[in-house]
Amino acid sequence: MIDMKRTIPADQADAGSVLAEDVRDRSGRLLLSAGIPLKDKHLRVLKTWGVAQVAIWQEAPASATDNSQPSREPPPPVDEKAYQQAEAVMLNAFRHCDLRQSVMHTLFDLATRRLASAIQLKSQS
Repeated sequence: MIDMKRTIPADQADAGSVLAEDVRDRSGRLLLSAGIPLKDKHLRVLKTWGVAQVAIWQEAPASATDNSQPSREPPPPVDEKAYQQAEAVMLNAFRHCDLRQSVMHTLFDLATRRLASAIQLKSQS
């Protein structure tokens, strides 16, 4: 599945949703950066600053005509070899990032798992 950007009312955002765009206040000041997974404290910031809507990443449905909600079941496990290949690629891609920071570590992990799944699927076909 491919992620797609979706704009939703800020009061409908859930903890765990990942921002697809920076969130700014009415004067243009940066409140939250794109790419961070929202936490309860971020949801309070949105409400406090009167942010009307936010763009989040959401998994696209399996087909354009499928209007069902994205699956909540965990992704299938990835084999170790595919994960190691993906990790080598992502370590290079994230070489200038501080992976000790929570946000960067989360992004690295998501990117690595996504690439590992793609590698595993390609090797099965």
